Amino acid sequence: MMVLKICIVGFKNTGKTRLIASIVKTLSSRGLRVIVVKHSHERVDLTVKSTAKILNSKPLTVAYKSPYDNILMFNHSFNLDALLDILNPNVILYEGFKSSPYPKILTALKEEHLNIDLDKSLVKMVVGPEDIKEAALKLYSNARFSNVKGENLMNEILQLIVEEYVSTLPKLNCGRCGYATCDGYAEKLIENKAELGRCVIENPPAKLYVNWSKVDLSLYPATVLNSLLRAFVDTLKGVEKNPVFIVASTFQQS
Repeated sequence: MMVLKICIVGFKNTGKTRLIASIVKTLSSRGLRVIVVKHSHERVDLTVKSTAKILNSKPLTVAYKSPYDNILMFNHSFNLDALLDILNPNVILYEGFKSSPYPKILTALKEEHLNIDLDKSLVKMVVGPEDIKEAALKLYSNARFSNVKGENLMNEILQLIVEEYVSTLPKLNCGRCGYATCDGYAEKLIENKAELGRCVIENPPAKLYVNWSKVDLSLYPATVLNSLLRAFVDTLKGVEKNPVFIVASTFQQS
């Protein structure tokens, strides 16, 4: 499916994390699968020193399990994009990544927070107090402004997300979303009469990775692979029928 990617950027302590948590809650309540990717120039704060020591030995991964969280940690060279793709999200929210090509929401609490090193044309919204609105819109002419304390903040962000999603629709009119045309689907989205995430044009029936490198499959071989896997799963006893997704791994035998 077509994945919408949006970055939340801004200086430290300007409300990025709080805003992301609110967006995730809003989107998840609508049945969307959301992934959050955080960026840091520093190493992750591993309070358990023994875990950091193990990670330094460069295993394939370290799994950290506690009564509160389950965490997988990988070496920096691991293909994170591959894992995100396999999880098949509707939306990926990036905290930071100001140099990325994705649309951005900028958080700011005062005017000096507006001066951040990025492509200004990619800033689609500035979230902050009302007294910086004029300066924000002057600096970011392509952006809209939303009051961080406004009652409609989440609705305005959701509207932005819908518009960004609509702008990426492929205009192929394949009908696989359930609507005759992309414009028809877009119209219903804007009217809040359709669900985000129905465009599947970029989502083949099956995805294939070899040593964590994606193999681009055209529709026919992807359909064949999907059919083979589902037919095999259907022969197994005690396995859920018509699963949402199947993950299969094969390994070279010595």
